[in-house]
Amino acid sequence: MAKIILKPSVGLDILLMNKKFLHQRKHRWFSPALLPLFAKMVLLYSSIVFCILLIVSIITITSVYYTMADSMKNDLYNSANSTTDYLNTHKKMDSSVFIRSNLRPSVTLQIYDGAGKLVIDNSPTHAVKKLSDRYIDDDIQNGTDSPLPTDIEGTGTSELSYYKKWSDNNDKTYYLRFSRIPDKENGFISLLSKQLVASILISLILTILSGMYLMKKSLAPLQEISKTIKGIEVNKLGSRISVSDKKNEIHDLAVTINQALDRIEYGYKQQQQFISDASHELRTPITVITGYVNLLDRWGKNDPEALQESITAIKSETEYMHQLIERLLFFDRSNSGTLKKHFMDINTSILLQELYNEISFIDTQHTIILKQNDSATIYAEPGSVKQMLRIFIDNALKYTPMGGTIYLSCEKREHKICYKIADTGIGIPTNEQKLVFERFYRVESSRSKETGGSGLGLSIAKYIAKGNNAELHLESEINKGTTMIAVFPIKESS
Repeated sequence: MAKIILKPSVGLDILLMNKKFLHQRKHRWFSPALLPLFAKMVLLYSSIVFCILLIVSIITITSVYYTMADSMKNDLYNSANSTTDYLNTHKKMDSSVFIRSNLRPSVTLQIYDGAGKLVIDNSPTHAVKKLSDRYIDDDIQNGTDSPLPTDIEGTGTSELSYYKKWSDNNDKTYYLRFSRIPDKENGFISLLSKQLVASILISLILTILSGMYLMKKSLAPLQEISKTIKGIEVNKLGSRISVSDKKNEIHDLAVTINQALDRIEYGYKQQQQFISDASHELRTPITVITGYVNLLDRWGKNDPEALQESITAIKSETEYMHQLIERLLFFDRSNSGTLKKHFMDINTSILLQELYNEISFIDTQHTIILKQNDSATIYAEPGSVKQMLRIFIDNALKYTPMGGTIYLSCEKREHKICYKIADTGIGIPTNEQKLVFERFYRVESSRSKETGGSGLGLSIAKYIAKGNNAELHLESEINKGTTMIAVFPIKESS
């Protein structure tokens, strides 16, 4: 049979590997982090209950011990006082002292003569008689240099002794030794300790079992929540956690998760709708441009009218696509948090005056009137505020027929400033006024397309208003005009 010979170094490596493996397994087995949540809670709950029961047991035993010790000391003091009172009254020493001196039960009295010899004793026959006592012998030999102890000697778990010296009419000295052996008390404390230990163990077992049951029952809804959440996918965002009627923390957690899922589903649907609408908006100009390019490729090169028509249409669609892409990028920068905002103090009248000068110079087909321009200070981002007002003015120009009037105003009302852009245009139906701030929404898609609108302007304005702590209001009436109002809080002067 072939023999396998291991080198010492190889054997040492194997031992070290086994030791490391066992160490890892030990830590893996006994790591509290690997325990399930209910086990951790039961362990914590059981530990707290165990500590409370242990403290209560220690306090109970200690209090019983000191109570019994005080009771035994009182028995000795009372027995000593009653005995000396009897002897002082009758002035004689005999065995009648055990009957007539009112000794307490279980108190032993031993009487020694002046030479330290035991003369009278009522100790039980099974007890070892103390024929002599060192305190009495010391007092006899040394006198005042080593007097009898004035306090009770011994502890609550050993024999207690108390000494008295008495002399009769003939000046004959006697030593009285009162003793108490706490056998019954020690037995009671021992039995009580065993019962308390048994009670602690039983209580601990019951606590663990009931704790496991209650914790599993209490945490069962969490397993249902986990199962539901694991089953939620992109195409199953409509799944929700079933909420019980019991008002507790798990109920609140389930409601909160359902609300979060509602927001996620709404956001996902909005994103899908946004992508669909953006694709649709981009498809139309691309289709138009492709059609005119094909027209030019076939016969438009030699036809000046077709060439000019194609160039004009391509320029128009390209400008529309440029504006649409810029606005889509605006939302992308806003949602990703890269849209930088530089807030500063803005003079409201100066800002509106600049816009009025720009629009009056650019547009000559409408009447632009600056009705009121109050001066106040707001704390906002100048670029975005100006962009929002330009969106309102641009919509007013688009949907107001030529020769119509556009009114610009800045009105101060208590602690607020109101920008108003009013027109005499076509107006917006009442049932659609709340929808115009949604992305890609158009009141009349064909007319909006003719005016170059993408349905993103007012949604951008809504985002800008929210970012600048402003409120937007819309007032409109069909064939009478529309008024857009942006309300900003006025910055209080220091």
